[in-house]
Amino acid sequence: MRFSFIVAITALTASMSVSACGKFEDYCNNDIGCCSGFYCNSTPDLSYCLPTAA
Repeated sequence: MRFSFIVAITALTASMSVSACGKFEDYCNNDIGCCSGFYCNSTPDLSYCLPTAA
């Protein structure tokens, strides 16, 4: 019983992290986009989400 509970929690956690979008200063790349209202600012060293200009 305990094993199935742990498996269920792990599966829910994995599915949430896959469907999440990047918010302010979250890392992003071609595979993981930013949330609505943010864009992926790419530099040679890293890429992170910034708000779009209003």
